[in-house]
Formats: sequence, C-alpha cells, structure tokens
Amino acid sequence: MDNMTLKLDEETRDLVFDSDGSFQKIYEEDTIIQNVRNTLLTWKAEFFADETHGTDYERILGKNQNEIDDGEIEEVIREAIFQEPSVTRIDDLKFSYEKRAVEVTVIATLENGEKIKLEVTA
Repeated sequence: MDNMTLKLDEETRDLVFDSDGSFQKIYEEDTIIQNVRNTLLTWKAEFFADETHGTDYERILGKNQNEIDDGEIEEVIREAIFQEPSVTRIDDLKFSYEKRAVEVTVIATLENGEKIKLEVTA
C-alpha cells in the first residue's frame, strides 16, 4: 500500500473526515482515480505552484462547437489523464461537449494491470 493520499469529497473537493475526526485515507487504485478526477476538474495553470497541471480547457470550452472537432477535445482529455503516471493506456473514452461543460467517461489500464473507471463533468 505505497500509494496513499487523503480522501477528497467528489462533489466539494473538501477533505473527508471519519467519525473520530481524523482524515480519511484512500489507497492504490482509489488514489489514482481521485488524481485523474482532480486533474480533469482543474483548469491547466489554475494552481500557481504547478502551471503544467490540469486540463487545457482554454482550447475547447467557450468556443463555437462548430469550430472544435472531436479530435481536439479527445486530445485535451487524453493529455490530462496521462498526467497520472500510473495510467498506461486509455481503453475507452467517451465525452460529450457543450459550450460550458465536458462530460467524460473513461476506462483506463494502470501499470499494475488493474483497470479503473470514472465519470467527470467539468
């Protein structure tokens, strides 16, 4: 159990506490899922200490849908997912795009062979 982090609430992204008031922890695949989810929910350069982290939504959101092709949207999403070094392959990627939101469903294979699945609306 080398891969541990503090659990964040999926909706609020606040730290989660257990009934004793201690931080809840997550491990292994749950950590990776949380990392990918947070990368997809973070705009690239949003965090001042690491301007390379996040999803480059500037390239796709707020633009005329006729000017953006699905290939560019997929490229932006893939670049974000592969910021998590444990993800070795994206097995299935589905997305829908509206002017102000992207819904993403992804199934990916990790370096240990396990698969993860998550859905995000950013």
